[in-house]
Amino acid sequence: GAFTPREKEEAETRKVEAELKAELTKAADLRLELDDLRRERLGLEAESNDLDARESAYWDDFNDFKLALERHVDERDSLVVSVEQTGRQLERLRRTNVFNDAFHVWFDGPFGTVNGFRLGRLPNVAVEWDEINAAWGMTCLLLSTMANAVKLEFTQYTLQPMGSFSKVLDKKGNAYELYGPVNILSSHKYDRAMAGFLHCLHEFGTFANESDVAAGVNPPFELPYAIDGDKIDGRKIAFPFNRYERWTAALKIMLTDLKTCLAWLSNQQGSARG
Repeated sequence: GAFTPREKEEAETRKVEAELKAELTKAADLRLELDDLRRERLGLEAESNDLDARESAYWDDFNDFKLALERHVDERDSLVVSVEQTGRQLERLRRTNVFNDAFHVWFDGPFGTVNGFRLGRLPNVAVEWDEINAAWGMTCLLLSTMANAVKLEFTQYTLQPMGSFSKVLDKKGNAYELYGPVNILSSHKYDRAMAGFLHCLHEFGTFANESDVAAGVNPPFELPYAIDGDKIDGRKIAFPFNRYERWTAALKIMLTDLKTCLAWLSNQQGSARG
């Protein structure tokens, strides 16, 4: 049969209570879910803050590393420059000392000397031919070595350094002995050998001058004593037989020119590396 009004009202009340209970349960579930989400958000915020802190620390470390690297690169570059400069100076000293140690060009009163051997003789100082020949041999070797160092090829003569038996060759291959003893018959060959050497020395001086002019060096290199043919500073270099003073003086200033060329070469080698 039909429900009474009271029964209908009770049924309606139960339905509403059931719906309310369901809503309350749902609300409680949502609150729990909300709490979970809040905790998760707080956890994520903490992670985010931690990441921010780590990122900040990373950039701080990166910047410190970058500065340290730049300092290291600067120090390395400075060290490389210093090593290169030191190397160039060492090479310059090494090359200069090779010449200066092997060929000590100096003076002993009226004589020019090479490694202590006198070049020339005087009426009252009869220097032995062995000594003069040794001095010429070293002089010849020095100029030949200097020319090789700058890749200079002499045009008229070729130097043949052979110790105390050195020679000078002309363009035709004729050999002129740069050693004695000298007599009337052999003196013209000895004179030609000395004149040939003088010509080579003059060519080296010209080469040095032209190199300086090309490099804009002012004033450019000049030989202290001008060479003209077989004369140096107006003095003929021929063997005199009796007037030894002029010959010995000419040889001395010839060695002064040679020593000046050597100083120029040492400076050139230093400049090319320094």
